Amino acid sequence: MRVLLLALTLLLPLPALANEAGRVFRDPLHNGQQGPELVVLPTGRFLLGDSLGRGNDNERPPRPVEISQPIAMGRFEVTFADWQLYADATGKAMPDNEGWAMSAQRPVIHVSYFAAQGYCQWLSKVSGQTYRLPSEAEWEYAARAGSQSYYWWGEQLDSSEEQPRAHCRGCGTPRSLEYKTSLVGQFAANAFGLYDTAGNVWEWTASAFVAPYDGHEQRRAGLLDNSPRAIRGGGWNSGPVYLRSSLRDLKQPHIKDYALGFRVLRELPQSDPDQDRHASLE
Repeated sequence: MRVLLLALTLLLPLPALANEAGRVFRDPLHNGQQGPELVVLPTGRFLLGDSLGRGNDNERPPRPVEISQPIAMGRFEVTFADWQLYADATGKAMPDNEGWAMSAQRPVIHVSYFAAQGYCQWLSKVSGQTYRLPSEAEWEYAARAGSQSYYWWGEQLDSSEEQPRAHCRGCGTPRSLEYKTSLVGQFAANAFGLYDTAGNVWEWTASAFVAPYDGHEQRRAGLLDNSPRAIRGGGWNSGPVYLRSSLRDLKQPHIKDYALGFRVLRELPQSDPDQDRHASLE
């Protein structure tokens, strides 16, 4: 089946294949290593922010936003295993894993905004592609995956320990996870095929935190800008209300903590027909 799929993909024009929504791939790095798993997102329009009147003032006013350029988003939050490649290559220290077992497959934590940016810059260099943190608008578009509901899966939490939808305090996750992160990919993916866009760890975005929204939702903060950054998604120690798709919070960019990580975005320029010639299909 895998051979048949590969044969069929070889018949497609490469640029079309590169931007095919839903495609899962990883970029080769060096010495046989690979970058984080990525999912190509469809382009589209959505309503950014709280359109239901159930959110906070800083989630309003809702604004229509268009994601007009194809992008790929990390299928999972960046893991300690992903970070290990970076640490080995650069001599950077490994972040504190809190002593949690099987930490390699848990989302990396105790990383500041600046450290996350450093990882993205390294990943761009070794892959030959453009990696960065998503803006708030890109993050919410990816998290909603076509929904406009309170949570990406609907209006109610509707979760139990037998089939929890996300990892948080009060989300129905097992008590064995009550005081720590979960391994990535343990809960349902959204309609775009992304995991843990609600719960597990908060995620840095590239956007400076502004309230109310000022019409520049896709503006990315400069690397030397020390203003607060927007974080999204809620964490393992959050209550269910923090997992709604429009929820915003802020952190100073130097902050590190045990419920804060990040997810990468990989740009897919339409004008570059050779961008994915060496990307490996899953």
